[in-house]
Formats: sequence, C-alpha cells, structure tokens
Amino acid sequence: MKITINSNIRNYDVCFEDSFSFIGDLQDEKDPIFVVDLNVYALYQKQLEGIPRERLFLFNAIEENKTFDYIKEVYDFLLSKSAKRSSTFISIGGGITQDITGFVASTFFRGLNWVFVPTTFLAMTDSCIGSKTSVNYDKHKNLMGTFYPPSKIYINKDFLLTLKELDFYSGIGETIKFQLMEESYPKDFESILAKVEKIVLNENDRNAVILENMNIKKSYMDGDEFDFGRRNLLNYGHCFGHALETSSGYYIPHGIAVNIGMVFANCISEGRGLITKEDSDFVNHKILVPNVPLSLRSKDFDASILLESMKNDKKRVGEFLSVIIPGEEFRMIKANDVTDMEFEEGMKKTYNTFFGG
Repeated sequence: MKITINSNIRNYDVCFEDSFSFIGDLQDEKDPIFVVDLNVYALYQKQLEGIPRERLFLFNAIEENKTFDYIKEVYDFLLSKSAKRSSTFISIGGGITQDITGFVASTFFRGLNWVFVPTTFLAMTDSCIGSKTSVNYDKHKNLMGTFYPPSKIYINKDFLLTLKELDFYSGIGETIKFQLMEESYPKDFESILAKVEKIVLNENDRNAVILENMNIKKSYMDGDEFDFGRRNLLNYGHCFGHALETSSGYYIPHGIAVNIGMVFANCISEGRGLITKEDSDFVNHKILVPNVPLSLRSKDFDASILLESMKNDKKRVGEFLSVIIPGEEFRMIKANDVTDMEFEEGMKKTYNTFFGG
C-alpha cells in the first residue's frame, strides 16, 4: 500500500511495509549514508545489522539536540564520508530525527536525495509528510527551518511495538487533532470519542489510522504547501503547545503539549461565544484530558514565560497573539487578535479547571 504526496519541490511516495526487508533495499541505494536514532538502533539492531557501521551516524534524538551545534556534527560526518550530491541520505527515527536530518538534507550541497523511515506514532501519523524541517534556536522551538520533502518514506508499524507510553500518547494527541479537524459538520463528538478510545486500545488497524490521518492532513496541505493560508489551521493546539513544551524544558512531549494546547484553544473559543460550553466541556473532559498521561506541574504554567514564548511564535500576526481556535460548528479559524488578558484567562482555566491546578 502506498500514498503519493504532491509537492511543489517534488512528489513523493509513502510506502507501507509489512516487514523489515525494505532495509536491505535502502542499503542498495546509491552511496547510502545512514543517520539512526540510537535508541531505535539498540532496539532493532538485528533488523538494521546490514547497515555498514562505517556509513552509520547514531543520533541522540532529544529535543535539546535540535541545535546548529548538533547539525554541525552531522555535516562533519557527511564530509568525512565524502558525501556527494548524488549520495542517498537515509534517516531512521522519530520527529526529532526527521527535523534534524531533513534540515541537513535540504542544506548540504543545497539538497541531498533523502529517504525517511519514521519510527514513532507521531512521526508516522503526522510529521513525516508536509515537507517541514525545524531547528530550535536559543529558547525558541522550531524557529529555524526549511521546506524539503523526502524522496520517499517507508512506514512499518512494527516499530510501534516498542514505543514508550509517552511517545504513544504524543501520537494520540496529533491523532485527536486530525479527528476534530476532519471536515464533516455538524460534529458528532460521541463518535469521535468512541473512535479515539478504540485507537488508544489498539482496536483499529494502525496502518488504517495512519493513512486516514495523512489524508486529513493532505486535504489541508493541498494548494498551501508553504503554510500561508489554509494549512495554517493545522496548528490547532500548537500555538500554546509549543510554548508549553519550551517552558517545561521538554518535560511535556510535543503531541501531549498539543493536546493541552487544544484545551486552551477551546477555552478561548468558548470565552468568545464561538462554541458552546457543552461542546467545549465534552471535548476537553471526555476526549482530550483523559489522554494526557502525566502529572502537570504548576511551574510549567508560568504566565509570563508562556506569554513571552507565544509572542515570539512565527505564526504571530501584528501586536496581538495568533491562535488557531474552533469557530462555529467547530470549523477552525485563525484568531489574530488574542489579547494578553484573554491568554492569561484561558491559561488559568486550562490548568485550574482541567488539570487540577
């Protein structure tokens, strides 16, 4: 099974694999050079044992390493292996691995042939398509980046068998976002809840879930690959979520921060009278909050720190905060006029009402 993603840079295929035999095909690519998340390599060394050790860079895939200092190490490795523009750059790991290697692939010789193998639920279900690469700068998440799609993506759901709980729920956060953004109106929140519960309990075929999420994301990306219009709506939950990730020192993983960010966005929308309290409470209490499997800390909800982070967000327009919120019928809209006071009220309600602050 495969799906083709259209891109202004190059179209690319996402191939769903039932075994690890495709790893052998990757080794036969022209002048292959591999970057692999070291945790993935430790877990799947048998499946990856055919990769020549001298062509392998093991990457400590933590958010703190999404920096130019670490990128330099990857550049240096490529240079040490006499990489050419015709070389094939292959990365295996989750979203952090994708961000770093995608940036490297887009900038080394102004563009390498890049193949990506996502190994986390979040990377498979969301970030692997869309062409975005990202680097953190100073205290700002994803401030630098490029648009550069892989030449090909391989997905094998067996990588998910060893996924840690927080990484699984990080993928659930983005999955919930897509389910809430699927364009059928009016929204049937009971059905969405039932579907999410089945996904959490692994009662749905993982490939079918991943493919459905991709198609929803694709419907927002088509015609707006570079994120100037409709695609921007996919940042539902991300405006507050990115700030929360940073303020927590990445104690809160990306997809879980997005989950909390959706609660915040719903509070803003309810406060404006765009969605009913009944709908807001149902989505927050029944769908979102139960899928945050960690204790939140009051120090991560420091209004001044979060506000400063959101004011530096690249999606901001003008002097006010920009937040994607549900409008009428739960259709996403971009609110470019969120005030500091409105932010603080929404933040306090998010923490105090829904997370036991």
